[in-house]
Amino acid sequence: MEQPPSDFDGAWKYALSQYFAPFLELFFPTAHAAIDWAQPVVFRDTELQQIAPEEQQGKQRVDSLVQVTRHDGTPAWVVIHVEVQSQHDAGFAERMYRYHARLYDRDRLPVVSLAVLGDEEPTWCPDHFGYALWGCELALRFPTIKLLHLDPAVLVQTRNPFATLTLLHRDAQETRGQPQERIARKVLRYRALLRQGYTANEVRALLRLMEHLLRLDPASARVARDALQQVETEELGMERFVTSFEEIGREEGLAEGLVAGQAKGRTEGQRALVLRLLTRKVGPLTPELQARITALDPEALLTLSEALLDFTSMADLIAWLTEQGSLL
Repeated sequence: MEQPPSDFDGAWKYALSQYFAPFLELFFPTAHAAIDWAQPVVFRDTELQQIAPEEQQGKQRVDSLVQVTRHDGTPAWVVIHVEVQSQHDAGFAERMYRYHARLYDRDRLPVVSLAVLGDEEPTWCPDHFGYALWGCELALRFPTIKLLHLDPAVLVQTRNPFATLTLLHRDAQETRGQPQERIARKVLRYRALLRQGYTANEVRALLRLMEHLLRLDPASARVARDALQQVETEELGMERFVTSFEEIGREEGLAEGLVAGQAKGRTEGQRALVLRLLTRKVGPLTPELQARITALDPEALLTLSEALLDFTSMADLIAWLTEQGSLL
């Protein structure tokens, strides 16, 4: 059976929203040290889409806008660009500049642009944009992290969610079409997680990232789940995180059912299933919300079926619908 594609976007979006401080601490320590973490950190991704709607058409790219406060009390914008496409993008540096310039023009606040490159081309490392003509010069330089250049031996020893995410990201690239090797990588990474002293909730969150990136066909996924349970028993004895695997099993079953339903045109069944799961996740839905969800096309419905696995409140659902333009 064909191996499902890795969900790089979903993994990075989830990780950035959950672990923004560790992200900066590992990849951009200068920025991390300059931020007052006692003040609120606010994600403004919807505003980023509004100032550059034409930039939202590309696939396998994550752009985030985060508002932070510096130690002197001055607010600042941090723009995060995560490129996970397999080939370099000739317009990437220019896009960094457009985001930067439009944000500054709108708010007149300092803007920090940061780039994470998750592609597989070793020599592609854009870190500036500019031009000079007739004595007039424009230049933007931005810090860039290339995941391919990071040392796996160092990452394995680093207790930071983004060290683990980087390893999983590269595992996903290196094991395309190799289910047995992918199972082996999942076992290796999970054993390392358990030995690094993460809490049960942290392990579950990182396990979710693993499921986003190291996707397997249903039969291989069951083999992998059994192997991970065995690792858990070996490492933890009776103190197992059993619920993590039960949740994964339910989520995999939901995703498989929705994919099959879409292929067979059973859209109504998909909608009913999503509505039931949303009710369990965030509580009873208003008639308006039910109508909005029912109106989603099959592709958007499938996207929602994956996104809702991370929902914890009604606000998460409303934010998702708003970003999709389904709730005005």
